Amino acid sequence: MQKIYEIDFAALSGKEKSKFILYLRDLAEECFAEYPFEVAIKAQLLIFTRWWNSYRLMVPENPTPKILEIIIEKLWDFQEGKLAQSKFEEFAKCLEAVVLEIATGDTEKMDEDEKYYDFEAEYFGDWDDCYTSFLIDVSYICYEICEREIAWTGVEDILDGDIADLKIPLLEEMEEESNCTAIALEKRAQQIYSTPTFCKVIALLQEDIRTALEGESITELRKRYQKEYLFPPEDCAKVTAEWC
Repeated sequence: MQKIYEIDFAALSGKEKSKFILYLRDLAEECFAEYPFEVAIKAQLLIFTRWWNSYRLMVPENPTPKILEIIIEKLWDFQEGKLAQSKFEEFAKCLEAVVLEIATGDTEKMDEDEKYYDFEAEYFGDWDDCYTSFLIDVSYICYEICEREIAWTGVEDILDGDIADLKIPLLEEMEEESNCTAIALEKRAQQIYSTPTFCKVIALLQEDIRTALEGESITELRKRYQKEYLFPPEDCAKVTAEWC
């Protein structure tokens, strides 16, 4: 069976593309089953760093929340061995409490310790709800590190949810779908998956996975991925708050 990074996504039929996206998590888990836990985390970090490099250029009318950059930097620091496991877990627990509040409005976790409110005050003073999906999905990586459990949930959610549902139709200038029947929605999904922009998204994801498996030093990867983008910077500027 082909590995996830070997599949020619652009050459698949519409139904095959839908199946690829539906089973992306399974394909990724199978691909990394024979590798150490850290390699799968590295792959996710490469993918999210590329995504963040483009996302941070979107919605130029609103400042980028500083916490998202901090999360990415903490993940890189941890991968490079510059941040101890205990320190990372402390950061991740505080982050989890605030993310839960933002995502659901539930403050039960926040109320367990005053430090969670202090964390929120320090890092979320400039929070913008436009970035909630990205926050939730990148925080999954922190959870995986703490629990030593790979799930690919964040990658799957943002790829099929935010990128496919919101970003691709905008960048490809597709009209909104008014028919909400199951058949119409599946047809719409296949149209999105078949666009050149989405096929490029998958190609870059596969490139990041191959890169993670090649064994390049994490220090060199960190330098290189400062300039790796999901969408060209000029396209990112097209995404404004009304599309978030």
